[in-house]
Amino acid sequence: MEHTNMNGVLESLSSKNFDYDLHYINWSMEQLKKTALQLKLVRPRSLAWAILLNAVPPPSSDIVLSIKGHRNFYDDLCNKLSMDPRAVIGDDPLSQKDESAWKQHFCDNELKALILQDVVRTYPDELYFRDKSVQDLMVRVLFFWSRSHPCPGYRQGMHEILAPLLYELHTDRICAPEQLSDTLRFYLDVKYLEHDSYMLFSAVMKGLERFYTTGDVVPTSCGRLPLSKSVHNQNEVVRYLERVRAEYLVTIDPELATHLDTCNITMELFGIRWLRLLFGREFCRTEIPHLWGFIFSDGPMLPNVHYVIVAMLISIRNTLLQCDTGSLLAILMRPSSASVGHVCALALHLREPNVYPRPPEPELNNSHDSAIDAASSAWSYESRDGSSSGSEGVAEGSDVAHSLAALALLRARLPVVLEELRAALPRPPPRALPALQQLTQMVAILQCRNHALIDVETALEAAENQSTDGVGKKQLVPVVLVAGKPSIQNKNIVKVNQKVKEVPLKVFHQAECDSSDLPFLDPLRLRTE
Repeated sequence: MEHTNMNGVLESLSSKNFDYDLHYINWSMEQLKKTALQLKLVRPRSLAWAILLNAVPPPSSDIVLSIKGHRNFYDDLCNKLSMDPRAVIGDDPLSQKDESAWKQHFCDNELKALILQDVVRTYPDELYFRDKSVQDLMVRVLFFWSRSHPCPGYRQGMHEILAPLLYELHTDRICAPEQLSDTLRFYLDVKYLEHDSYMLFSAVMKGLERFYTTGDVVPTSCGRLPLSKSVHNQNEVVRYLERVRAEYLVTIDPELATHLDTCNITMELFGIRWLRLLFGREFCRTEIPHLWGFIFSDGPMLPNVHYVIVAMLISIRNTLLQCDTGSLLAILMRPSSASVGHVCALALHLREPNVYPRPPEPELNNSHDSAIDAASSAWSYESRDGSSSGSEGVAEGSDVAHSLAALALLRARLPVVLEELRAALPRPPPRALPALQQLTQMVAILQCRNHALIDVETALEAAENQSTDGVGKKQLVPVVLVAGKPSIQNKNIVKVNQKVKEVPLKVFHQAECDSSDLPFLDPLRLRTE
């Protein structure tokens, strides 16, 4: 009897997940994939991601040796690409030769400055990313990765892939208990935060790299796309999105696909941002780690990410079908009103309808005509899981949408409230007069101008196959224009032409180095190719 009870206890323990405990079968690859699909990955979550992405083996293998290999590789890469030009005898700082160390040095500095422009704007509402040491770490990781991957090199948006990975690694370390196994103590060493960030970022970019390629145009060594007057070959991300529409969306929901075509909304208008940022701006920040674990469960090449795109569209199809062109694009560029749990469950159903049942439709507000309804939808999205939106530091793209929702709510309800107060108080007491006057002023301010503007970052170089003049610039896209007023986009625009010094990049290749230069081959590339 006691033996039977003990077996039951062991079965119960093996069926549960425990944070910072690698001894149970839940850390096998099979169990990790299962828990990732259930959105129940435990900490250290960054280690689970690394295993799912085949960057390191499961704990049952020699995981310590694999992690050590990644860290040694990053050290070798940093040493190789951080050469001091002053140590090169006979090299002229003004030399224009391609093999000049000084020329490469100036080019590297320009690339770092380009990366820093994006890094300093990373998640402004999260204090962790305002730390200069964290920003410098991000610049170094992105720089070394782009230097060793000249195509695509560094592209805008990569910093928003690195930031959630870095924060997850940081959180795994600060949340770790004092009692840890030797393996976890080695992995969670704070000294190697930068090394492990590069490891995870490289693993994720194995699948995302194709979405950052720019057709047949190769970025310069300074990280910029060369100006081209002729239209070059279509980007891989555009071709991918067209296939998603033709082979999946049209088959699964032809009515929605036809409506998008009727409204002249192509998939790349919103899909480029979705893919390149891996939906990092489309959901509440606390839900992004669960979504990424779900996506990573399919392996480093992310073969089923298109089902997430289709599931996101179908989850809000009723709202989209009621919208015209302007409103439809505005909704697609705002955070999704559906939860990560519903989208993932729907994606599983679309992949294997005979295995996974279709989840029930979420209770969404489908009215787009009323500003009050739009505001209520945005606010209900923020508090859907009962938690605030500012917890885990992976910033979402919903800040502007929430502000617009608040403005819409105030403009719709505050005048009505003011009129009701005036009707209820035809002769207000003297103490209430200042408050009523302030309310009147607020109503006048809200009604005197049009606030219905959405701060939309251009879809991360969606127009790269035509021109690069507007790459990476933010635009104010009017959704509701006040009659008779000119668009603010055409007002007081000053175009500054800056000449950029473009220097060919002398790329570091592992194959060109002997064993003394690189004692450790890249374990990630060997494991995933």
